[in-house]
Amino acid sequence: MPSPRRKPALTINDQLALLATRGLPLPPSDADQMTRLLADRSFSRLAEYWRHFETDPITHHFATGTTVAVIADVYDYDATLRRMLTDGLAIFEIALRSRLGYQISTAHNPYDYLDPASYIPQTVRRAGTVVALRDELVADLRRDLDRSKEDFIAPYRRRGDLPPLWSAMEVLSMGSVSKMYRLLVDQQIRRDITRGFGYPNPAFAESVFHSLTVLRNVCAHHARIWHRTSIQIAPRVLNRLKTDPDTSIYQSTPWAWLVVLADLVDTIRGDHVYSDRLWAHVDTRPQYIDGLTHPSVV
Repeated sequence: MPSPRRKPALTINDQLALLATRGLPLPPSDADQMTRLLADRSFSRLAEYWRHFETDPITHHFATGTTVAVIADVYDYDATLRRMLTDGLAIFEIALRSRLGYQISTAHNPYDYLDPASYIPQTVRRAGTVVALRDELVADLRRDLDRSKEDFIAPYRRRGDLPPLWSAMEVLSMGSVSKMYRLLVDQQIRRDITRGFGYPNPAFAESVFHSLTVLRNVCAHHARIWHRTSIQIAPRVLNRLKTDPDTSIYQSTPWAWLVVLADLVDTIRGDHVYSDRLWAHVDTRPQYIDGLTHPSVV
């Protein structure tokens, strides 16, 4: 069996020299800026951006007009967008935790959330194994509680007590909260939550909540939004939000995430402050919008 091909690590000076051979202009001022970018962002992270300015995926030669300033600009544009999405996701996440915790706690025993009977006995097959989702959820909920270091959870742990759901909701992972909503036996609560967020039915809301949980993980890892094609769970988009004749932009694209989150946050807040701010940022660089509506792998 052949040994794997190994690449030697390159110093930043070596990285600069490599970029120069690929046609990136590096006068002294630009070389200084790129040195800082490489040190603070890394070659691999920046490459995910500048590869969209290359003329050939084999030679990696840069298109005419590509400069360090262009690379820094698109990186900063995406980083700001990611921060804005994180802000919107926080508004959505807190609202979902609050509404779901309140609805379950007032309609049922607020200490029954670890009872498997509270959830639908649904199964899925993973890697040839049948997984009972409600058992998995209960195990996840226990793990979330056990690893919490919050002061308001500690007294319950010391006494060996279970915190009420309205407190537990604050320390559960977003994945657990989303699955709790999806598997909840009480369909009336699911419908009430759905209507409160402006969605037509629980299945539609599940799609959105699951997809936004994925987006949350992307943002938490400071991953790229621009030209992102690896969107495992795409959100469903309300028909009233599909205002562009090219409906492909709402299918497994970063644009779909933006459209869905902007509308959801506006619905929660009852105003358009968040969406106005988000779209104002998007519109500052019209040359980059195609990377949100029509992401590509090059």
